[in-house]
Amino acid sequence: MEMIRDVVFDEKPVAVTQYESGVALFSRLFTRLMDSNGFSHPTTVLLAKAALGGAGWLHSSSINGLRKGSLMNPGPRTFVAVQALNEALWRYESKKILIPGTTSSNLYQDARAITEDGVAPDLGWWFEIFAGIRQPKDPSLLGPAISSRKAEEYSAAWGALMRALFMRAGIDLIVEHSRLISQSYPSGDTERVRKCQQVLFGHAVWSAEEFLNELPALTSFSKALGGPASEEDLLEELSHTS
Repeated sequence: MEMIRDVVFDEKPVAVTQYESGVALFSRLFTRLMDSNGFSHPTTVLLAKAALGGAGWLHSSSINGLRKGSLMNPGPRTFVAVQALNEALWRYESKKILIPGTTSSNLYQDARAITEDGVAPDLGWWFEIFAGIRQPKDPSLLGPAISSRKAEEYSAAWGALMRALFMRAGIDLIVEHSRLISQSYPSGDTERVRKCQQVLFGHAVWSAEEFLNELPALTSFSKALGGPASEEDLLEELSHTS
């Protein structure tokens, strides 16, 4: 009788890979939901509880795991909480309806919800994203996101960082800044160059959308002066100083 040999699989089963991809995708969307609104962990917990009528189903430890993509098996109430919070933000964003249990919009006045086809996705959408069996229709949802307040903080932090890099490199800021900035932008992009100059000297700030659009050019400028050389490293640096 022919001996049956052990079979060793070098690759993960498709279902496992799909699930891991879904967890990572959910992490990006959940992080976007928090960061585009400028929510801290306590604020997220508080507003999710309000959206659920007082049920504390989203905890700081879960938030940390969801953001990192390390929470591989959250309970169903976690999905309910995330969906409820997102829908409550969408109702305020689109209809100016306060989140239940809150008396003002101070914590979410610039509310930005995750939407699909113009509305907040239902509970099944969020679960299917996590399970890796659905992709969002809008690819821009997969990119980074920041709040308007964070964009202002990053603008100020970037200006301070660049002025320090000029000094460290022994380059005359007043004389050389225009030439060096222009090298990071397409020829003729005078409006963006002018705005960058204003931010550099602390006379203006970028909006959230402007900052994300400028990020590749800002990284190029930073790299040229010996500063952070990738978008991720630049954002990390600005996060520590803003």
